Amino acid sequence: MMNRLYNLWATLRTGLWFVPTLMALGAVGLAMMALNLDAGLPEENARQFWWLHSGGPEDARNLLSTVFSSMITMATLVISITMVVLTLAASQLGPRLVRSFMGDLRTQLVFGIFLMTIIYCLLVLRTLNSELDISAVPHIAVTLGTALALINLFALLFFIHNLARSIVSDTVVRRVDRDLRNTISRLLPAEDDGQPPVEQPRADDVLPADFDDSAASLWLSGEGYVQAVEYERLVEIACRHRAVVRLDFRAGHFVIRGSHKADIYPGRLLGPDLATEIEGAILVGEDRTAVQDLEFSIRHLVEIAVRALSSGINDPFTAIAVIDRLGAALGDLMRRELQPEVFCDEAGVVRVVGRASSFRGLVDVAFHQIRQAGATHPAVMIHMLSIIARLAVNVRVASQRDALLDHAAIIAEAGRRGASEASDIADIEHCYQAAQVALE
Repeated sequence: MMNRLYNLWATLRTGLWFVPTLMALGAVGLAMMALNLDAGLPEENARQFWWLHSGGPEDARNLLSTVFSSMITMATLVISITMVVLTLAASQLGPRLVRSFMGDLRTQLVFGIFLMTIIYCLLVLRTLNSELDISAVPHIAVTLGTALALINLFALLFFIHNLARSIVSDTVVRRVDRDLRNTISRLLPAEDDGQPPVEQPRADDVLPADFDDSAASLWLSGEGYVQAVEYERLVEIACRHRAVVRLDFRAGHFVIRGSHKADIYPGRLLGPDLATEIEGAILVGEDRTAVQDLEFSIRHLVEIAVRALSSGINDPFTAIAVIDRLGAALGDLMRRELQPEVFCDEAGVVRVVGRASSFRGLVDVAFHQIRQAGATHPAVMIHMLSIIARLAVNVRVASQRDALLDHAAIIAEAGRRGASEASDIADIEHCYQAAQVALE
């Protein structure tokens, strides 16, 4: 349930409509409150304060009408600017990063302020007519509408400033890296105190000997990206039925109807009720999300680097910034326990065997495409080797060291082939040797 709630919250957070809708509802309440306050305001008090509107109904109507039309014009301007920036970001940084721009709370608040002001002015205007007595003019409500207009002017300046900063590549890299680090902190246990990692059991070692012969396959009826697998719920289901469940997919995989499955042991237990329960614990949607997928934000960072290294952009500095962030994230991962593949009940009996991202797999996702795109950029190859050397201090198990050594060798070989200057090749060789020494 928590995974489903988090997925729902992530969907709402990255939509441009949720926060403005809440603020629009707030505008209705604000208008009702301001009009009720005006009902008990004596006319002499309305003229006592210079900042409080004290004109007649026609003046109030003209003022709010001007504010109303101006806010619509400014909102149209903001939307137009936003569309231009989103188009630019999609072409240079990748279309998948539009989701990150849409999830910016500051942009959503600016949209909400404009929508709030428009709705507020519209509701107050309904109470104004030319036959209204001056004593019945809602002075507080009109003054509040004027104050909202001033707030909108400053919000427009803030929006332009924020939007100009948001399309800077370093800002985008920091934002995606922040999402990645939040995902790591949420999904993986906290850093240890230098203790050796707990050895995770291998999936093939914990299954019954006759599992493959006696298990029955449940082919998934859904199609799309696996957004989350509720392993605790699967353990409860398997324990109740005295079964063992093995999944051949994980969060982030795209499942095709009838091609991905869950194996149920013993097979005689599989029936319509059990099949419905198991499928209910697997959340499949149209989009890939970061609910349980460690590779989600890593791929976003890699996409920025690959596009920066394309011939049309040719920006190795952005790629180097991405490599720095990936190195820091990988170092964080190396200090944590990765997601388990084996889940047991309270009695210690294995109930669910799934698939999880390995450290080697995460390093592959982080480095392969950048190496392929940057093979002809010696500076990028040298920086990747330097980052691998720096990661050596975080190595805790042999599998981490082996993965980094393998990538260092591949990167060095690609750099030698791509470099045309002898000095560049020498620098690449020097960095490779330094990485080997650090990792040994």
